[in-house]
Amino acid sequence: MKPWLKNLPLILLAVIIIIFAAVPVLRANLWTATEFLVEADFLGLRRYVLSFGWAAPAVSFFLMIFQAFVSPIPSILLFTVNAAIFGGWQGFWLSWFSSLASAWFCFGLARRLGRPLISKLVKDGFLARVDRFLGQYGSPAVLVTRVVPFMPFDFTSYAFGVTRVSWWDFTWGTACGQTPAIVFYSFLGHRLFTPAQYILYLIVWILVLLVVTLCLRRLLKGRRHD
Repeated sequence: MKPWLKNLPLILLAVIIIIFAAVPVLRANLWTATEFLVEADFLGLRRYVLSFGWAAPAVSFFLMIFQAFVSPIPSILLFTVNAAIFGGWQGFWLSWFSSLASAWFCFGLARRLGRPLISKLVKDGFLARVDRFLGQYGSPAVLVTRVVPFMPFDFTSYAFGVTRVSWWDFTWGTACGQTPAIVFYSFLGHRLFTPAQYILYLIVWILVLLVVTLCLRRLLKGRRHD
């Protein structure tokens, strides 16, 4: 990989910091968006994104990358907002691509910063857990961690950045593993349900993912053993 590509995450981070430090209006807007994300204010975030008109998809895309830096803000809220604003399929693809870009950004940044710095952001226990997944499943470990509903998405991206996982293995594992969750939350965001229905669908989805994860782990362990 060319040197400038390896340093691209650091370059983009520096550019973003400089731009927002120099433009007060952007700082104010970013603070507003952060409040909506932290408070999980669905209606407020929806109005905020819509206020940008034709640039709304680009704003949503940027917010998906931004939230990775202010973890543990979850990306679930943006998945549902995208579906509510842009529709089921368009919202899904916006969430899918922006989530993958966010994962790339975290992975690349961690790879450039190194394990000592990332260990300050991600607890050593979590890094050790990711290392164990790699030892058990090899390159498909990325896929397994993306499917598991209780693995923090952004922390996992940072953690894999300081392991031996290649860019390609990280990309296909993330692209495939994140799809079920994005489909689910896009479905919820596109349709209006009562709170009880939302809870019911969430419980069913978690149970389905747990079953799929167990089956996937058995399959991968069996193949690795063979």
